Amino acid sequence: MSATVTTSSFSLPPSLQRYQCNRCVFRDNDNRQQLVSSSGRRLQKSSVSTSVSSSLEGDKTIVIIGGTGRVGSSSANAIQKALSESSSSSKIVLASRNKESFEETVSRYPGLRSKTTTFREVDVSDIQSIESAIKGADLVINTAGPFQTVKTCNVLEACINVSVPNYLDVCDDGSYAKNAKSLDSKAKASKVTAITSGGIYPGVSNIMAAKAIENQLRDAKIARERNDQDEAAESSSSSQEEKDKIEYLLYNYFTAGSGGVGSTILATSFLLCGEEVTIYENGNEVRMEAASSRKVVDFGKGVGKREIFLYNLPEVESTHKIFNVPTIKARFGTSPGIWNTAMVAMARLLPSDVLKNKELIQQVASALMPLVKLVDAAVGEKMSIKIDCKLKDGKISTSLFTHNKLSECVGQSVAAFALAMLEGESSYGVWYPEETSTFLDQDLLLARASEGASQFQLSQAPWKLESQPINLGFGISLE
Repeated sequence: MSATVTTSSFSLPPSLQRYQCNRCVFRDNDNRQQLVSSSGRRLQKSSVSTSVSSSLEGDKTIVIIGGTGRVGSSSANAIQKALSESSSSSKIVLASRNKESFEETVSRYPGLRSKTTTFREVDVSDIQSIESAIKGADLVINTAGPFQTVKTCNVLEACINVSVPNYLDVCDDGSYAKNAKSLDSKAKASKVTAITSGGIYPGVSNIMAAKAIENQLRDAKIARERNDQDEAAESSSSSQEEKDKIEYLLYNYFTAGSGGVGSTILATSFLLCGEEVTIYENGNEVRMEAASSRKVVDFGKGVGKREIFLYNLPEVESTHKIFNVPTIKARFGTSPGIWNTAMVAMARLLPSDVLKNKELIQQVASALMPLVKLVDAAVGEKMSIKIDCKLKDGKISTSLFTHNKLSECVGQSVAAFALAMLEGESSYGVWYPEETSTFLDQDLLLARASEGASQFQLSQAPWKLESQPINLGFGISLE
């Protein structure tokens, strides 16, 4: 992997100083990292280690609620791999409803069949059962989805009750995330550091968006300071400062088939069809229908142009509130196209009470899995995140993360958050991923999450990431 990093020596406005970062552009190359400018000029060589730091050495206990599910087991496997390459004696506990699912998990991931990985039974609807399962944990990871229609944050509340130092969930539902944030004061009182929506998307995508925003503001600041050196330009510096704001940020997601993650992601998608979508347009909160506002987006080489649709995702509200971005939307699409057509039909034709019936939706998702697996075998499980960020009256930057296997990168992403929390400093309260720069090493987190990615680039000119080269004429093209 190679990395492109540019830095500059000025301070952001006080409201954004906590989010200050470097620009990183990762290219899957020959497993080496370099520091280069955005134009590709090398600044210096740097070997950035993604191995577990010495601060994690010792006997840590990580409890994964829903640990035998697809996301939980992938996360456990990624964490176990990272720990096995270190001198850490940390333990992983997979907490789920029955021992049979644990046996299936260790069969799927033989590396988890070890003395450091154990099973505990848990009922996520019973806080006392959760408290018993997480006793003695240093970190609890909640992967027990789908999170849609869930009214209470039982796992987080249990962590607060027994003062577990660290909590992480992979929530992808706006209502659940807001409920988690409402427990902020209780988490502070119990000295719990909690991150909600910390998976791949949302999660890694939120941090990518935060860095895109910072890079845009940094570039605008540099340009304005250069202009201010000219006496004529200085008189208009106040109006220029007004332009140093983000005009819009667009989250664009694509996953082929079910992404190989199983019935949970399928059920999540169906449940999202029953949720009204919240977006922000010019600072105003707007409600839209689910699976609406179709758009075709170019996700770059290896993925190409894909249709995506509006869905209600938590990063829209969190990024809007944290960075005061006036226009922000999140779209998702899949392949083959018939799945998108089916989702649109569900959102338009099925009654709301049916789409919000979690038990029924999970049954439907399970029943469809044989067909889904056949389709997945044909289309694969490639995923891509594309984030477009526009400066007011200024340039657009694009960030891109593409991986050939969602089932792997979702586990790597959760593991990246988990390791960052165990290695980082405590910051009591409940946080969105965008808010973690003061106590987590976000650059290391991104490096870990992106291992094996075919594309991972931040804050680039859009044309650089398009799937087709730009023809300059005379037989010359830019790839």
